[in-house]
Amino acid sequence: MAGYYHIDHREGVVRITRLALHAKFPNFAREGFVALKRLPVIYVGGSASAFCQYICLQLGLPLSCCSVVPHNTVFGSSHTMDVKQLERQMTEDLADGRIPLLLIASAGTPVVGHVDNLTRLRELCEEHHVWLHIRGHGTALRLAGTDDPSLDVISRCDSVTLSPSIWFGLPGAPLCTLYKTADPSMALASDLRSLPSSLTLQPLSLWLAFQFLGRDQLSLMINHATELAKLLSAEISQIPEMKCVDVPLHCNHVIIFKFAGLAASVESTGISSPTTDNGPATASAAAAVATTSTSGAATGSASGETESVERSQPSAAKAAGHVGKLSQTALENLNSMLLRSVQRSVPHIAMSIVRSQQHGECLRFSPLETAAVYGTSFEDVHNFCGRLVKRIALVNHTLAKQPEFLQLATSHECLQVVNAQETSGLATLRFIPRYIGPQQGQFNSEEISEINRVNAGMAGTLAERYGFVREVQTADGQLFVEIGWLLDDVDMVAFVGEIVQCGTDLEDSSRYLDSMSEVIRHGIEAAQHDLEVAAEKKLQEEGILRHVPIVGGMLNWFMPQEVVPTGAGLSLNLQSGTLETTENTYKYRMQVANSSHDRADETEEAEGSVVGTDDNADAATQRAESE
Repeated sequence: MAGYYHIDHREGVVRITRLALHAKFPNFAREGFVALKRLPVIYVGGSASAFCQYICLQLGLPLSCCSVVPHNTVFGSSHTMDVKQLERQMTEDLADGRIPLLLIASAGTPVVGHVDNLTRLRELCEEHHVWLHIRGHGTALRLAGTDDPSLDVISRCDSVTLSPSIWFGLPGAPLCTLYKTADPSMALASDLRSLPSSLTLQPLSLWLAFQFLGRDQLSLMINHATELAKLLSAEISQIPEMKCVDVPLHCNHVIIFKFAGLAASVESTGISSPTTDNGPATASAAAAVATTSTSGAATGSASGETESVERSQPSAAKAAGHVGKLSQTALENLNSMLLRSVQRSVPHIAMSIVRSQQHGECLRFSPLETAAVYGTSFEDVHNFCGRLVKRIALVNHTLAKQPEFLQLATSHECLQVVNAQETSGLATLRFIPRYIGPQQGQFNSEEISEINRVNAGMAGTLAERYGFVREVQTADGQLFVEIGWLLDDVDMVAFVGEIVQCGTDLEDSSRYLDSMSEVIRHGIEAAQHDLEVAAEKKLQEEGILRHVPIVGGMLNWFMPQEVVPTGAGLSLNLQSGTLETTENTYKYRMQVANSSHDRADETEEAEGSVVGTDDNADAATQRAESE
């Protein structure tokens, strides 16, 4: 068996297709496409349908040469190739004068990791003389010596594509396509024996890794990844609110799970979830890999997680009825929130969010792709599940409090709550000022701007007090206050009252600012009018000639105008919106209201009268003493 190194995962399939053409049509190297007396057919599964256009483009074949085999719809996994349909397609192609050439099977689909029925596919290929090419991460398990009957065919196929750079955490290392051929000249004609100039030294990293680690250590790394998947599957099966979906029959190296409420159960194609009795295998893998924890720590963590799950049951039971009312969008947002919040606490475990047509957004864990790079250990899996249980407890607590909160919030006309089934959290609402009125969202642009300003201030104030409150904006520019998952026990009556009070305070301040702006506007208009009147009066008193150029200057020279001291200035009173003189300001060295002025004047007069009375009394006393 020979090998071909390449960077693009599609390039190896292209070279294998060319090799299959040379094997099926002996004169292809000399005559080219003239030797294709009958149209060859390349069969691919639904998960590898992206290869079709690339293969035809690189080899100059028509797209009709590719035939996509649908997935199972009745029996078996819905992600694997339908063998019965493939057999019918091969029979029909032979009847139509076509030649079955190549079958691309999967030993682990890219997303869920399901393995095609390789044994039956091998039998069909031998019956119709079709080249069998296998790809997928399941090939790593066969290289590690995993005892899985579904993968035994890999050693007997015609070619296989391996991804050691992903399995062993070797960035930049190329992929490798292994193939069998009896005639080396065919491999040379298919450009499988030449190495591109860009890959002259890149295979060296693979060789050094294999020489340094050895086959046993590499096998342990692959087995460690599979044990991580089994351990996570066992931990997830113990959390009532989570469920595993798309569980494969064999080669369970990818775990797909999601949040589905209290009534969640393992969902598969008639297959039970993996058992939790992984002690011996886990311990052996932990001893082999240096980054893993001891079996005692793992056992203690597992017991702690079980206790956490049991403690979360009461709150989960209260929220179970409400979880069923959540929409698909809210559940998908919930899965995204769980992944983001938990993964920040456990950075050494890498997960992603995938979207399934049947289950929506789910969480995906594929240790064969990430464990070597992130150094994932069994302790990381335990910690992840522990954080997940705590986060789910918060979710259950929030969902249990949601009906009470919605009932209290809807009792206030100033609070507008959006559809609770679409909310990933306690609620999403906004405050409608009373001077605008509840119009069920029918607001003009000015009203929306005022509502956004009030809600932005309310979101900022509440976010300083509560860490689960934030501001969100819709596509049409409207602002809302999103109340996320409660971090502690919150009194809903007091919390809703605080929201209403915060919005009311902002509403009152907004009213005050509006009235203040109106007062200032009227004051400015009055001041401008008074200045215009004063200017006209001055013009009439001085005469027009004094303001005429040149003439006014000569008149002022011969008849200078007597300078009359001006009176006090004017100031704008913001409370009353009137213009007042600045005489009292200079008199008392401070700005005081008119009422204060009057009281000050009255006080001075009273003090003067008191002083006069005292003087008169003293004079009368002196006259009486002298007499």
